[in-house]
Amino acid sequence: MAINTSGEQNRVAGRDFTENHVQIDNFDGRHTINIAIPSDTHDERPLVRAQRKELNTLVALVSDSYGNEAYEIWQKLHAEIGVSSIEEMTVNQYQTAVSFLQSMLERAKDKDASKALVSLLLRNSEDSELRQKLIRYCHVNFGTGRLNDLTRNQLQMCLSWLDQQTQDIPPSPPRENHSPLDVTTLLRSHAKEFIVIFLIGFLLGSLFF
Repeated sequence: MAINTSGEQNRVAGRDFTENHVQIDNFDGRHTINIAIPSDTHDERPLVRAQRKELNTLVALVSDSYGNEAYEIWQKLHAEIGVSSIEEMTVNQYQTAVSFLQSMLERAKDKDASKALVSLLLRNSEDSELRQKLIRYCHVNFGTGRLNDLTRNQLQMCLSWLDQQTQDIPPSPPRENHSPLDVTTLLRSHAKEFIVIFLIGFLLGSLFF
C-alpha cells in the first residue's frame, strides 16, 4: 500500500507533514493574504510653504534668545541637516530641523534661568561669612565654587541650602536709637527734673569754686 506524501493528501503517522508541491493557482480570491512590507523610500520633496514658515519662526526665536544673528542659526541648522540652504532641505528632513531648533531654544531658556538663579544667590549671600559658606558648599557638593559653572538643578539646590541657612540665623537685636530728636523729646518731657538738677549743680559749683 502506497502512502501519498504530496499535496493536500499528505499525512504520515498522523503527525508528520511534508509539503512537496504547492501550486498557487489552486487558491481563489478568498484565500489571498496581504502582507504589508515597510517601505524604505524617503520623501524627497522640497519643503512646503507652511514648513518653511515654521522654520523661519523657530530660527527667529532662537536668534532672539541667544542674541545672535539669524544667519548664524541657519548656518548651524544647515550643518546639522547636511545641506547648504533651505532650498535643499526635503520634507523628510523637516522634523529633524524642528527638533534641532527646539533643542537650541530650550538650552537658551535654561541658560537664562541659570543667570537669574546666580543673581539671586549673590543677592541673598551679601554677608561675607555666608558667602564663604556658600562657596564651600558648592566645592564639597559640585567640585567648584564658581556659580556660573553650575547647572540649573545645582543652582536650585544651592538656593534651597542658602534659604535654610538664613532661616537658622537668629535675628539681630534692634539697635538703640540715640538720635537728637529723642534727646529733645526727653528734655521736653522731663523739663522740671533737668532744671532742678541744673540748679543743684550750679549751687554746688559756686560753693566749691
